[in-house]
Amino acid sequence: MRGTRFNIILGFLLLAIPLLLASIYWYNKPHLDVKQAEASYVLTAQNLIDEYQENEIATNEKYSESVILVKGRVFEVSTLKGNSVITLKDEDSESSIICHLLPEENGKVLNLKVGQDIGIKGICTGYLLDVIMVRCTIVE
Repeated sequence: MRGTRFNIILGFLLLAIPLLLASIYWYNKPHLDVKQAEASYVLTAQNLIDEYQENEIATNEKYSESVILVKGRVFEVSTLKGNSVITLKDEDSESSIICHLLPEENGKVLNLKVGQDIGIKGICTGYLLDVIMVRCTIVE
């Protein structure tokens, strides 16, 4: 009886310790450096919006969590929690691409004007009436 209890506890520990170590590793894993990363896809803003509107599931599988470079026209520049947010949109489109920039990109935003064409590289996270991109940088 005593040996069975010991074997159960030992088996539990042999499973729990590797899972705990893997969890700690994944939690502390550094983020991808978007500035240095090569873009997997290069698209126009309207092409990306059209793809999401035609087939959201397939497009999400294709672009989600990928570094993409989107070229489009600045519709709005704003801030959220101290970081700049750029919205890319065409006049005839209802949807847009909302790009949340890295903090070090805030200085570059001061030179932007509404209607200007720019390229933004970032990680696509999905579509919620608008395409959302995070950890973005402005491409010169």
